[in-house]
Amino acid sequence: MNAHAPMARRGIALVLVLWIVVILGGIGTVVVREAHTSAGLALNVRASAVARYAAESGIEATVAEIERTLGETTDSVQRTTWLNALAVTPRDSIALGEGRVMVSIVDPTARLDVNEAPEANIALLLSRLGPPPRAASTARAIRQWIERPAVSTDGRFAAPGAAAPRFVTPLRSLEELRSIPGVDIALLERAAPYLTIDGDGTVNVHAASDTVLAAAFGERRNEPSRLLLVARGWRAGHPLTHELQAVYALSGTRLVLVHWREQER
Repeated sequence: MNAHAPMARRGIALVLVLWIVVILGGIGTVVVREAHTSAGLALNVRASAVARYAAESGIEATVAEIERTLGETTDSVQRTTWLNALAVTPRDSIALGEGRVMVSIVDPTARLDVNEAPEANIALLLSRLGPPPRAASTARAIRQWIERPAVSTDGRFAAPGAAAPRFVTPLRSLEELRSIPGVDIALLERAAPYLTIDGDGTVNVHAASDTVLAAAFGERRNEPSRLLLVARGWRAGHPLTHELQAVYALSGTRLVLVHWREQER
């Protein structure tokens, strides 16, 4: 009988045991990693839900506050003064359970609406911030993009010289300006604080800058006709933020929703 056979068998058994330990260790690592991943996903889902709830609650509370104040303000001068102060009054964040929300208010009628403004008015504003030739070409590119010819059913534009129908396709964000062929991006970046896509063609002369007033068109008013409410909600201790942007038209003492945008950051 070979004396080395039992030792060989024990050696093989030891190798098998070691391999089993390695495999089980690998499985354990994967299980732990998957558990951590699942827990992280669950935390993110919860944080997202809390952030969205906080942002929505912030919008609703701000709308209620504005409507209540307008309902209680019977003097037109006080109303105008209060409305014009909304966009320049700092607002603190609010705790809502495990969530927090910060709401800021913007007066879109203190800016030039690129969706509504004629080419000449856009060019006039841009010319105060850059070379007139670049301002003119950028304004032309913007207006042509917004009022570009309709696409036919086969995906082609109408032939040159043909009476092509044109449709107004409003920009949905100022960021879209950067993707328009032929625009001067550096010029648009300088103009961003004076532009909006949320106006209605009117201008608030008490809030608009000289740059905007020089290019203004349409009706001039003493108070905003629209308000943009920007709410950023988050769960305390979590980096995810949910942003809501709600545009409201002022109708007497009521706020009427016009646009609603949202995104997570």
